[in-house]
Amino acid sequence: MAKPDLLALPLPARQMIASPPNVISVPHQPSRQAPAVPAPRPAPPRRDPAELARELTELALSGNSWRPMIRAIASATGRPVRLLDVHGGVLAASGPATAEAAGLAPDEASTASGVVGGVPALLARPGFTEVTCEDGWRGRGATVRAGSRYVGLLLVAVDPGESDLGWLDERVGAALTALAIVAVRHDAEAAARAESASRLMSELRFGSPRGHGELLRSAARFGLDLTVPHAAALFYYDGRHGRTWTTGLTWIENGAAQDGELGWTVLTGDVERELARIRDRLQGMVGPDRPVLAAAGPVVTDNGHDLAETAASFAEADAVLALLRHRHDLSGRNGRGDLSGRDATILVHSQLGLAGLLLAVPRGRLEAFARAELGPLLERPDLLETLAAWLETNGSRAAVAERIHVHRNSVGYRMNRVRELLGLADDEPARMWRLHAAVIAREVLQALSAAPSHPDSRA
Repeated sequence: MAKPDLLALPLPARQMIASPPNVISVPHQPSRQAPAVPAPRPAPPRRDPAELARELTELALSGNSWRPMIRAIASATGRPVRLLDVHGGVLAASGPATAEAAGLAPDEASTASGVVGGVPALLARPGFTEVTCEDGWRGRGATVRAGSRYVGLLLVAVDPGESDLGWLDERVGAALTALAIVAVRHDAEAAARAESASRLMSELRFGSPRGHGELLRSAARFGLDLTVPHAAALFYYDGRHGRTWTTGLTWIENGAAQDGELGWTVLTGDVERELARIRDRLQGMVGPDRPVLAAAGPVVTDNGHDLAETAASFAEADAVLALLRHRHDLSGRNGRGDLSGRDATILVHSQLGLAGLLLAVPRGRLEAFARAELGPLLERPDLLETLAAWLETNGSRAAVAERIHVHRNSVGYRMNRVRELLGLADDEPARMWRLHAAVIAREVLQALSAAPSHPDSRA
């Protein structure tokens, strides 16, 4: 058979015939690309850690803020760098805009690098740690502290499974003191601003000799618009990091006032979300030794015409905080529930339901009502606890047993005693509604009695 003239054939045919026997050509079908293999990182710059520490200290003492410091660390390591704050947000990044760098997701914080307990647990972890941010960025670093206060996490990018990172740890360690200097300077600036803010918040809570218009203008200077819906907010912490607690309160954007374990401010917008955000930030700063509790009063909607309504919101917030502390302490004494969870650390007035209405009733009338409905049970806390759980679970014996940690048969026995002492017949609905109100009234009375004394016009 005669060989074909290759030059007389079209180009694709010439390519197919000329291909070696072990190569198959498939015209017009793109080949499947092999998985990308990460390029090896360049060899780390061998800058002396002591030299880096001196450079960063000079930058800090010259008044520079986070961004120049982070860039200098990135230059020294040859890798991207992020500084996360105490609730996982990005304070500064060496990449493009800080806003484009994703910080540690609050929902994922408890599982990052296998650490349970969220961002505060990461901050409290000794030595060096690795964290994966919500955008997949992974970094290794250490906690930045200013005295006893947590500032955040300094992270330098690493690859999964990368080893021999002693050189990187040395440079991260060399940067911590300079970053602490920047944090202390920021704290001093915030404290100077907070002095005036504290005066404003105290005037809004307790009243002011200044005129209405002057107070509105003073609030506006701190970014607080009292002509829009707003609510009083209280934060409570009784842990051992008192100085850090004071510093943390100065960082609240609208300003805050403090009296020992209690701090207060005014929030606008989505009050519950803002309350949670600030609480989480304060918790991250003081650490996990004791929970930060947060409470908010009713929202004021009078367009700033009467600031007495703002003071009234503070008074109601005092009572909300008293209820939150009472429930938190009761759960702790009984060994029930997650005392660090959102439900155990935050309470807003709009969530109170019947308890919110009863807060407006004078204490004397509440006491008389509770005594009339619950009289024989007031000396039997075990029966009162069982009745309260029975009412809250719609009479589910199994649910009551699980809630108060007793056997189901004990629940039945106790409820029979309750019916005998109160003269109940077949749990008639009208009487059960009154008992439910009386149980809540008693909880309100106990909470208010245990709270620190404050002016109460309802007495």
